[in-house]
Amino acid sequence: MAEGNGTAPRNHSDGAKKKKSSKQQKQMKQLLLMTAMLVGCAVLITWTVMLMKDRLSQNAQLNEQSSAMDYMEVSGDESDSELTRQTAVPEFTETPTTSATTGTTGTGDTSSTTATNATAPKKVTVQSVQFSKIPTTVTKAQATTMAGGKTQTAAGKTQTTAKPQTKTNAVTTTAEKTTHTETQQVTPNTAPTEAQLPYNTLLALYLGAQAQGNQAYFFDAAGNSPATVVMHCEKAYRVATAADSLSQLSRLGGTGGTEEHPWQTGVAFRLYQYEDGDRYIYYTSAGDSYQIIGYYNCRTCDNVWARLRYYQVGAGWQAEYHIIHCNRPETQNGSESELFTSTFDAEALYTISTEFEQQLAKEMQGRGMSVGSWNNYEEVKADQQSDTLWNKAGSHNSGFAPQSGETYGVVTGSGMIPLYSAANTGSAAAASLPAGTFLSVPKDAIPAGTNLVPVQAKVNGTWVSGYIAPGNFAAWSEK
Repeated sequence: MAEGNGTAPRNHSDGAKKKKSSKQQKQMKQLLLMTAMLVGCAVLITWTVMLMKDRLSQNAQLNEQSSAMDYMEVSGDESDSELTRQTAVPEFTETPTTSATTGTTGTGDTSSTTATNATAPKKVTVQSVQFSKIPTTVTKAQATTMAGGKTQTAAGKTQTTAKPQTKTNAVTTTAEKTTHTETQQVTPNTAPTEAQLPYNTLLALYLGAQAQGNQAYFFDAAGNSPATVVMHCEKAYRVATAADSLSQLSRLGGTGGTEEHPWQTGVAFRLYQYEDGDRYIYYTSAGDSYQIIGYYNCRTCDNVWARLRYYQVGAGWQAEYHIIHCNRPETQNGSESELFTSTFDAEALYTISTEFEQQLAKEMQGRGMSVGSWNNYEEVKADQQSDTLWNKAGSHNSGFAPQSGETYGVVTGSGMIPLYSAANTGSAAAASLPAGTFLSVPKDAIPAGTNLVPVQAKVNGTWVSGYIAPGNFAAWSEK
């Protein structure tokens, strides 16, 4: 029964064997892994050692080459100093050291130069070594003044000097260049001829009047009378002629304001020219029951004129008149006087009587003047003679026009006139200008006072600025 119903006990020896075999396999795997790791470490160590050995070998070679280079630089042997080491070094602090460079002259004398240089640290780390050959006799290009007044200027060469001189310089110092500019005096290539000179002067005044909004009239020369320009501003008709030194102070009598006489016509004057031995200007204006009649001699500057006032008497007209003579009335040596006064019966307003004509002619003849013949009178219109003046003035000022906002001026006198570079006569001359040269003058600088006047001249096509003495130029001014 026991054998039939019971179960036989199991044998545990097979399980123990299996566990033992599994443990051994694990240990074997761990051993193999450790062996592989050791082999890997060995390989890494070997590779590292070989790399360090190679690097040490390279450093040794570099140290050997650097030592050789240091030896050549320090040895002072000229035959071995042709090699120069070029390296890239890190930044360093400059340490002043002193080195002496000796140059041998052609005569055996020696000149020495002591230079202060910045020195890098002796030990540096370099990436590569390169060599370039340079001649041992090459020196830096620098100019060194030697005793005896001679100069060493050529790079790599030393001139013979009587006495050596030692001069300390910083190698990196650049010689400062000083530029000194002196005033260059310029002179025009052309100049007006003697015959053209008065026309250039009158042309500048003529154009100057137009530039300032005034009117101008040109009366050409005739007989012994010089050419004349009359300029009209708000107050009067003023005369510019060489016979009056171009003063512009003489006016045609009766053309001024109430300060000259109380009878104002309010009408512009008509001007005529005629010739009767001399050049004469005849002018007249009538309006508001007043009339002005005048004659001007361009050679003597004598001016005889009359002012007339018309008024009605019953059905007819009468005229009161005054005949006046003047010569440069606004100059220091001028004169003005009333010659005759009377009345006459007029056929109509603004007509004159034979009696008045005869009296006027008599006063003129007493001063060497002539009324000429009415058939020879030629009316001169304002601002229509510039072409005639330009043709007579020549080409010296051709193409000239004043600067914006300025007016015409002209150098007067004779010969060459200095254009000063500063506002004093002690300054250098910026230009030397011949008489008759046009100037560009600020309008507010005229009429000129006693100080030098700022002007600009066009010399050989180039503008030159400077200052001119007030007595050496003329410019029209209505003031």
